Amino acid sequence: MAAKIILNGLRSIEECLRVNPDRIAKLYFERAKLSPRLESIKKQAEKAGVRVEITVKNEGDEGCSALLSDYQYTDFDDFCAQLKSEIDAGERPCVLMLDGVTDPQNLGAILRTAAFMNVAGVVLPKDRASPITDTVYRVASGGLEYVPVCQVPNLVSAMARLKECGFWSVGFSEHAKQTLAAVRRDIAPLLVIGNEEKGIRPLVRENCDFLAKFEGRGKLASLNASVAAALAMQWAVSEV
Repeated sequence: MAAKIILNGLRSIEECLRVNPDRIAKLYFERAKLSPRLESIKKQAEKAGVRVEITVKNEGDEGCSALLSDYQYTDFDDFCAQLKSEIDAGERPCVLMLDGVTDPQNLGAILRTAAFMNVAGVVLPKDRASPITDTVYRVASGGLEYVPVCQVPNLVSAMARLKECGFWSVGFSEHAKQTLAAVRRDIAPLLVIGNEEKGIRPLVRENCDFLAKFEGRGKLASLNASVAAALAMQWAVSEV
């Protein structure tokens, strides 16, 4: 579990209150800044049974902050069971696996896009990667309320388990021989995005069913991890 999180940003707080109010242990307001929007948030919190405290000085720069309980990652076994049932029913859910994304701002941006694209979930390694932090929550702008996040001890084992459920893994590398356009579309895709500098680790790369690269028109060969993830998700959720 992650450490306790102080959530700033009204959009993130509003989404958490609307979707998962139980995640909020307490809301803090600065008395001098109870604008109509903050009054609405306060009433919504009180209605949901969330504790509210008025303070002289608030940690949030918008006059409101939320103390969250420890972030609860989604159980991977339950996650796989749900996805297998969807694939067995003929659906093609999309899952994102991040191999060593250490920048919390990149992770937050990826989760925001994942929520926008209706991705089924995100899988993270427990080590050498950013966990869910205050920064991730803030940058995700509410996205964490809609996207399950699993932490696993071993990505290769997790890939094997997801393949058993019916997924095909697509790893992204600037050194891949084929472009994304060559990858078959009639699959439930497990999109594998690597570290901001080193990319996908060799053992993870070797276990991908497909390796693909993005076909750019400029002279730069690589992309920021969050941008690469966004392009991959757009490809995955587009109609075949």
